[in-house]
Amino acid sequence: MSKGKNAKYVPAKQSNTMTYVLGGIAVLVVIVVVIGGVLLMSKNEGTPADKAQAAIDKATPVFVLGKEDAPTKLTFFEDPYCPACGNMERQYGEQITKAVEDGKLQIKFFMLSFLNRSSPSGDYSDRAAGGLLAIAKSSLPGDQKQKAWMGAHTAMYANQPEEGKGDKTNAEIATVLADGAKAKGVELPADVTAAIRDGKYSVESAQNAGAGSKLMQDIGSTGTPTVVHNGDKLTVQGDWLTPLLK
Repeated sequence: MSKGKNAKYVPAKQSNTMTYVLGGIAVLVVIVVVIGGVLLMSKNEGTPADKAQAAIDKATPVFVLGKEDAPTKLTFFEDPYCPACGNMERQYGEQITKAVEDGKLQIKFFMLSFLNRSSPSGDYSDRAAGGLLAIAKSSLPGDQKQKAWMGAHTAMYANQPEEGKGDKTNAEIATVLADGAKAKGVELPADVTAAIRDGKYSVESAQNAGAGSKLMQDIGSTGTPTVVHNGDKLTVQGDWLTPLLK
């Protein structure tokens, strides 16, 4: 019998095989979408070095030494009482200073204080770093502040107390840092030396040290000195700096 003009179209019933094929295609599509999303997220998150550098970039350093347009940028994590930090400064400080002064190098400093407990006073690291913080917060012009901080940092390690035995009073720290600044041609203002003698920034320095310690742990390091370049931790030995300078 022929079908009338208004007869409805009834699609043929799909076989079980076709149902499985379509279901399989749907599952594959979901898997591809999920994998694509995971890969995209991984790409956006970047490498471990990218994540480490991003964390550093979000943090506030105690001091930034050098010009913003310097082609090589490093991050230092130091403790004023750390013998290895002192050795690094004494061995490479002259080269570092020259690179900064030549505009080739910029350094972000995070000063820590986990070695406080080793000093006879129990807080040498916080007080010494507080002295550097006093210079960083001073009203000195930018170029003078850079020179003063650099000289004070060098002098602090040149006169570093022996771990576990040596210590310095605030007055002694003030003299050391002032002499270091003077060696770079800068006379510290009276209010700055007074702030160092009074330990004005020791508490703030301790707070900075806590944040710096957490940041150092977040990027996968546990000791000082830690030196970071583009998120990668460097091995500070031999002629490590020269290849980095552009």
